[in-house]
Amino acid sequence: MLLSFLMVLSLAFPQFGCEEEKKQVTADPHDSEAPLSDEAALFDGAPTNDELPEDGKFDATYPATFDLIATQSPVKSQGSRGVCSIFATVALMEHLYIKEGTIPNPDFSEQFLQWSVKKEVGAFLNTEGSSARDNLAAISRYGIVDEPTWPYQSRPWGTSDDPRCTGEEETRPVECFTNGNPPESAMSAVRFKLPAGRYVNSNTRSIKAFITENKAGVVAGMTFFYQSWNHRAGTLPINSNYWSEGYVTYPNEKDKEESLKKRAGHAIVLLGWDDNLEVPMRDGDGNVIKDANGNPQMEKGFFLFKNSWGTSGFGIRNKFGAGYGWLSYRYVQEYASVYGSGTPKLDLKEVCDDGRDNDYDGNVDCDDSDCADHAACRPAGLVFSNDTQTNIPDNNATGINSVINVDQPGTIGSLFVTVDITHPYTGDLTVALVGPDGTTVTLHNRAGGSADDIKKTFTPTEFAGKSITGAWTLRVSDGAASDAGRLNSWKLEFVLTGEVPAEVCDDGLDNDGNGAIDCADAACAEDAACETVENVDLTNNTSVAIPDGNATGVTSTINVAGSGTVAGITVNVNITHPFRPDLTVLLRAPSGAEVTLFEDEEDYGEDLVRSFSVTGLNGQAVTGDWRLVVIDNYDRDAGTLNSWRLQITVTE
Repeated sequence: MLLSFLMVLSLAFPQFGCEEEKKQVTADPHDSEAPLSDEAALFDGAPTNDELPEDGKFDATYPATFDLIATQSPVKSQGSRGVCSIFATVALMEHLYIKEGTIPNPDFSEQFLQWSVKKEVGAFLNTEGSSARDNLAAISRYGIVDEPTWPYQSRPWGTSDDPRCTGEEETRPVECFTNGNPPESAMSAVRFKLPAGRYVNSNTRSIKAFITENKAGVVAGMTFFYQSWNHRAGTLPINSNYWSEGYVTYPNEKDKEESLKKRAGHAIVLLGWDDNLEVPMRDGDGNVIKDANGNPQMEKGFFLFKNSWGTSGFGIRNKFGAGYGWLSYRYVQEYASVYGSGTPKLDLKEVCDDGRDNDYDGNVDCDDSDCADHAACRPAGLVFSNDTQTNIPDNNATGINSVINVDQPGTIGSLFVTVDITHPYTGDLTVALVGPDGTTVTLHNRAGGSADDIKKTFTPTEFAGKSITGAWTLRVSDGAASDAGRLNSWKLEFVLTGEVPAEVCDDGLDNDGNGAIDCADAACAEDAACETVENVDLTNNTSVAIPDGNATGVTSTINVAGSGTVAGITVNVNITHPFRPDLTVLLRAPSGAEVTLFEDEEDYGEDLVRSFSVTGLNGQAVTGDWRLVVIDNYDRDAGTLNSWRLQITVTE
């Protein structure tokens, strides 16, 4: 086939890149930049039509005109970089997300996809170019982030960006073609995916069948013919009216000959067609070809396509808007490789403390019902814990019992049970909670297979309305041999309801279950036991780097000069970090006693800007150095402790 022949020829001609293209095109101020791509990359691994099945039924009929313009994102510009295939693939992805409907204005990062294709897929390491196949492989296997997370840079890196970005492309590192590496925030951000794609036969009937049956466009990567595209980097006369209408006709023999002297490729999205559209054919001198009667010879039948050359030049008179064009059926069939994908299936989750509407339902963080049980959103509860480490006997149905005694009254509205268990095979474990009245609820029943550890908060509803008073038992058993584990700690957090007990202001207990103890509770503001209290409210605003993957971490100190006894503590922390599960945050009293403020391996957000109510240090002397310890347990993601605030309610 001619396509295979052209792919072989591509090795014999020099590649034409976007930097040279930019110099030749911008001479006309009415034209937007029109960079091209590496043709060989576009066709890498592409089968011929003889190797591809026909889409659609043999007797199917298709409308004379069709378009998917209503589900297109805005036309973008690739600037002066030769990444048209990246832009076409992202345009297809945004179109499919609009079709799916969850995200109202999808805008995904071309910058990130260019990096992912080269660094994660490992393709096209020595060129700006890529193919729709590898682009969609990156999206389906790894996913890409949204545009604000890593915005597109419209010019390629040069020596001013990296001294290595000079000379022949084959000698440059891949960072010269990706414009560096993503910021850490992009690496930990939510990634969006598409189903795996497939090649589509490039004959007109198959493309129409795919588009109509899937209500989805396709990416077409093709050999570039300069006169056909009315591109000023070519040597033949062009037609400015065709350029502004977006007409791309089948190449004449002279155009083929001249274009193959400086080969290039281009990629766009096909999203409709017009069987009746006719455009006069031209010869190599740019003249309209006429028949024996002097009538123009017309080329009939064109695909509607979306380009990535911006909106200031190409297609400015196209009826569908600037940046859209019409591409000859025959051109596509003979010189294009076509690739399609399917509609994504989304299951988005709200991140409850990042200030963003992650699931696009109009509700942010704690306003979203998904966050009702999240620690950052639920009301402060009455907390009791058992930090005694206990080994779990291997393959023993009896297991272990760990007890927390609650010696104050209250009625349960909600109950949160947090367990920290180390075990190499969670499918062996059964974890149950037994209440004071004998009510037993299984929290974990041999689930998770070979996954490690159980560090999780459970929300059993079976205890609602029951009394908190009495002995609560956590039962942990290992039902299979070979894998031993340990219960590190567990805690109960009650949110009370009904007849809430009044706060007793000098007993060291949170009687009303609102997270504030004794004089820290507003109910005790005028109690005699609290009249002589001088509370602490101090802040350390010195920013310090958190060492990456370091068990010691960083320590920041606040000195308290006053005297008295702790009745309650609130700690506000402001930490910048791209992956919050790496962090452990501790508060250490002057005596050396400490409590863990944050340690949550399933809290997959970035940064930690949060307030913590602390009761575990009540009764400690307030005088001396209070220390906040921040530990980054894993490599790769560095962060900064920006500031922290210590508020202590003090009794004499």
